[in-house]
Amino acid sequence: MTHVVLGYPSLPESMEVVLAMADSGADFIELQIPFSDPMADGPTIMTANEAALETGVTPKNCLKAMEKLAGKTDVPLLFMSYFNLLFAYAGGKGIGGNHDSIAHFCRDASNAGATGLIVPDVPPEENSEGYWTTSKEYNLLPVPLVSPVTSQQRLKNIAKACGDDAFVYCVSTTGTTGARKALPDELAEYLARIKKVFSQPLAVGFGISEPKHVEALGEHADIAIVGSAMIDKISQSNARNRISQVRAFTRSLCGA
Repeated sequence: MTHVVLGYPSLPESMEVVLAMADSGADFIELQIPFSDPMADGPTIMTANEAALETGVTPKNCLKAMEKLAGKTDVPLLFMSYFNLLFAYAGGKGIGGNHDSIAHFCRDASNAGATGLIVPDVPPEENSEGYWTTSKEYNLLPVPLVSPVTSQQRLKNIAKACGDDAFVYCVSTTGTTGARKALPDELAEYLARIKKVFSQPLAVGFGISEPKHVEALGEHADIAIVGSAMIDKISQSNARNRISQVRAFTRSLCGA
């Protein structure tokens, strides 16, 4: 699974990047709706969020982008953002800030063609304004996040909240997103612990940045998530070579 911040470096360019990823072997793509305080993200993705917001990108723009992209590729596209954005979403029906806001966002995201939601700061114990149940009512898979410090009891609580449909986003290490040189030594043991609770596929993210990381994950997980390293490629390219760089990197991650 690859990652793009919608609006970075511009909205049209980020949409071109999504289609390039889809054509080059990505199995899933995260479309991040830019947010002013992306607390799970490290400097690379945070900077991309800030740049996208400075261009004036809004959730409404992102929904329109999702609709256009979903009509051009069969690769599942997921929205990623933070709960405050969903909670404040009005969807053209008032000021937002209640259960209806979540329902309006889920309805509009589903209608636009999203297949799932990744919202790192939603605690499963609270079903925050109906997020876990409402997303499923609109045929969106709510992807839960777990980390190496998540207790066994909390893993069970998360499994109960999210149900069986979505894959599980396993944060590889504590901290924020960002490309790293090596995978944690204890990763295999950690993923084995997750498998004792969850039956659905495991996706591993945070720090996955090279083809060798994807290959190493093969015997322990089902999906490798490459976010910051992909944003780095976008940042280091220019308008002339950006798409070719994205295609080449995506293919290398897929072993092509």
